[in-house]
Amino acid sequence: MAENSSASTTNEREPGLSAPLSTQTKNNKDNMKKTIIALMAAWMILPGGVCAAEGGAKTLTAAHSMGTVELPVNPRRVVVLDYGSLETIHELGAKPELALPKRLLPSYLEQYKGDQYVDIGNVKEFNIETINAFKPDLIIISSRQQDFYDKLSAIAPVYLVNALAGDQVGEARKNIKLLGDVFGLPEKADEALKNIDAAVARTRAKAAASGRKALVLLVNDGKVSAYGSGSRFGLVHDNLGVPQADEHIKVGIHGQQVNYEYIAARNPDIIFVVDRSVAIGRSERNPRLLDNALVNRTKAAKNGAVILLDPQVWYLSGGGITSLNKMISEIEAAFGK
Repeated sequence: MAENSSASTTNEREPGLSAPLSTQTKNNKDNMKKTIIALMAAWMILPGGVCAAEGGAKTLTAAHSMGTVELPVNPRRVVVLDYGSLETIHELGAKPELALPKRLLPSYLEQYKGDQYVDIGNVKEFNIETINAFKPDLIIISSRQQDFYDKLSAIAPVYLVNALAGDQVGEARKNIKLLGDVFGLPEKADEALKNIDAAVARTRAKAAASGRKALVLLVNDGKVSAYGSGSRFGLVHDNLGVPQADEHIKVGIHGQQVNYEYIAARNPDIIFVVDRSVAIGRSERNPRLLDNALVNRTKAAKNGAVILLDPQVWYLSGGGITSLNKMISEIEAAFGK
């Protein structure tokens, strides 16, 4: 201690030091302060990957197909461009200020057409200036808006929902659990997931016991496309275990274009139909869709098993608590009680 005190007084340098000892002592104190701050930051890490950021705000790290992002916990203002996430926020009982695309909003989400919610257009053509003016704490998007990821990330943290994942139930489970953590409602998320898991298991058992094969078709202005395993409607086969009437359907965003001869040749036991024209408001629901001589030869038509699925759920949303339960229940109903 005496040597250090003397050295500080005389301003001498010790070998290997780049500054006088008086300065070095100050540096040591500064380093100690930094160490204490670092330790305090480490102590602020909370269970479940949540940590407290500067100012006391909590964040959590989320991974998606574009990378990882720090999401705020209990965000006050949220932009939701994915209807599945909107319905999950609703089902969880979270109450943030919301901005969302109101055009083509599914009927079961009509309460969000109110003036208290900011309108940003539609899911494909949304107003970035309105989003910026809203000053969101969090933005949630799906693959429909993926090309705008960087622009939106300049406004607020962006979470990308992979609506076209190979394991759609698995992806939905991840997103529901994440939103439960983001809004501080993990117990409600867990309860919803238990109900979904039970419905999936029940439907798989019924599908396996029946042995019936299905064909999933999207119709759009007279055109017909088939979707199989790994597609946007692959939930039917991949998660719910319904055997395919055609195991060689090409996987693509727009499915495999087919005709009535194809349907008759595959002769499915069940035909599930998604009418895009109805989903986007271009036409009214037609209960006699696919009612023609070729399709009427199939086992599905003869047994009254040409089933029109809810197009808003299957085409516009999906992946949320409400839509996923409805999708599962529609497939389960095809196999009876």
